[in-house]
Amino acid sequence: MLKGSLSHYSPLSQLMMSLLVVVGSFMLCMFAGSVLAYLIFDVNIFTDATSLDINGASVNISVLKFYQSIYSTGMFIIPPFIIAWLLNNKVLTYLFLDRKSSSSQYLLATLTIIAALPAINLLADINSHLQLPEFLSGVEEWMRHSEDQAEIITKKFLVMETPFDLLVNLILIAVIPALGEELLFRGVIQRIFSNMTKNVHWGIIITAFLFAALHMQFFGLIPRMAMGILFGYLLVWTKSLWVPILAHLINNGMAVCVSYFINKGKLPEDIEKFGGNDASIWISGFISMIILTLLLFSLYRSRERQSE
Repeated sequence: MLKGSLSHYSPLSQLMMSLLVVVGSFMLCMFAGSVLAYLIFDVNIFTDATSLDINGASVNISVLKFYQSIYSTGMFIIPPFIIAWLLNNKVLTYLFLDRKSSSSQYLLATLTIIAALPAINLLADINSHLQLPEFLSGVEEWMRHSEDQAEIITKKFLVMETPFDLLVNLILIAVIPALGEELLFRGVIQRIFSNMTKNVHWGIIITAFLFAALHMQFFGLIPRMAMGILFGYLLVWTKSLWVPILAHLINNGMAVCVSYFINKGKLPEDIEKFGGNDASIWISGFISMIILTLLLFSLYRSRERQSE
């Protein structure tokens, strides 16, 4: 019986096994997705890659969104359940999905992610001005090109004309990433690195770095890593993956909704850079960090009260 049979493996072996599961699941899902794309959209990416070229005039956004959902499912949602099944007899327990948090913890997590926005925008502004040494100028140029490409595809994805478009993007950009990325990074990888380093804090930091690096937007590395660290401590302090999933969902969902209402003329464009659109960025960022510290302290104390 394979269920739980690999629990005795070392953390390094568990990490390697997890990597194999992620790659295998991703490849199988992308193959299945290519077959479905041909049946649904009549698109064969092996003979007509222009439909996925974000710079091409014939790019099919529907196909891109379809592949994004397949990619996210194959890489983030399916693998954690397979890994948990191999490493533990209780899958939901391993993934911290069987424990419900109190309503106050969910509320604090919601307020925390909202309060963190100006601080995250401040970190993003600082990150955008960083430069690599001259001898790494080629690497920096490649990184900026990758950032520009990511920005192009994000803008194309966020074109929403109808409420149905909004719903699709909320599922694609908010629900699936919040569920999948938290399952893989906080549910699996953070546990493995915490066991490997025998230190929960190092487990959180290393996982947050990998979480940020995977997005391949290097001039947004620092704010994404900060978010990853925040999600990591939300899990450690509440012992429930549903709390960082909620926080992640709110963060991504707000970005989608704000973009939709800006396009509809219901909100001003500069609201996207809340706390980071002028010289007040440092003031708002500093205030944000103070409020964030108080909220995180309340969350930390809620853990103590819950264990009493």
